[in-house]
Amino acid sequence: MSTPAAAALESALDFGGIVLPPGAEVLGVLDQRGIDQLYALAVALGPDTVDGLLRASGFGGELEPGRQVFLPPVPGFDPDRGTDIASAQDALPAGRLRPARVTREVLVDRSEPARPVAHLWFYTT
Repeated sequence: MSTPAAAALESALDFGGIVLPPGAEVLGVLDQRGIDQLYALAVALGPDTVDGLLRASGFGGELEPGRQVFLPPVPGFDPDRGTDIASAQDALPAGRLRPARVTREVLVDRSEPARPVAHLWFYTT
């Protein structure tokens, strides 16, 4: 049986073209709909799986150390409090799962190197 949180997660992953690596732990999902669509995810990863997540998801941006993202985070997870952050942005064209271009932002918080947290945002504009 599907829960609303599971359905929101599945929709967010499809919308953002994200492929989570084995062992990833989804910490939270934010789904905001209005004129535009916004999803936010917080995902705990293994220490060596960040690059695999970005590669498998076809993410085209290079992570820039210290670059913040100014979008609403998943409640309870403030990525700007991290002491070792890097972020990047790219975009996906409109397609079967996306009626419009989707901008993707990722911020990786490696403050705890053994358990980095990826904050992901997908939105239309």
